[in-house]
Amino acid sequence: LNLLYDLNHSNGFFGLPGGYRYDNGTFYGIGLNGYWWSSFQNTKSTAWNRSLNYESGNTFRSFDDKAYGFSVRCIKD
Repeated sequence: LNLLYDLNHSNGFFGLPGGYRYDNGTFYGIGLNGYWWSSFQNTKSTAWNRSLNYESGNTFRSFDDKAYGFSVRCIKD
């Protein structure tokens, strides 16, 4: 999953900072960061994801527990 943030939206993707849900049901980062699952698994219980910082436009790659509630991006082939 490639997340590219562009203030002019010329790449066709605009990610809103929806934050994510912890496995205990609490939320984090709403209005600050957006988090999206990748389709790639890291281990049986973790998967790769990308995050997008709303203020700077910087993107980050990491892996987290699959029990977390991240956003998903569907792309039509």
